[in-house]
Amino acid sequence: MSYQAELARAIKVLDAKGQTVTVAKVKAQLTTQVPLPLIIQAVKSAKANTPLPEMPSDDARLSDAERISQLEQQVAELSERLATLEAQHLNR
Repeated sequence: MSYQAELARAIKVLDAKGQTVTVAKVKAQLTTQVPLPLIIQAVKSAKANTPLPEMPSDDARLSDAERISQLEQQVAELSERLATLEAQHLNR
């Protein structure tokens, strides 16, 4: 089940019970793990009576090798930025 479908189901259950939609109550209704920022976004939408925004599906997860590759690239980029900032700071 997608994050969006799981959150919509949890909110529907709370509405059927006549309960206020809160992050804690939605989280308690979930049967799968959903990232907290998506839960917060869903609660805001529910309180504003707007449809849930498009959310990434849990099937879109990257493989471990892909995640490691992305993280290595990010570390390299951040290391380069840090070296540049240190050089700028030393030249002052």
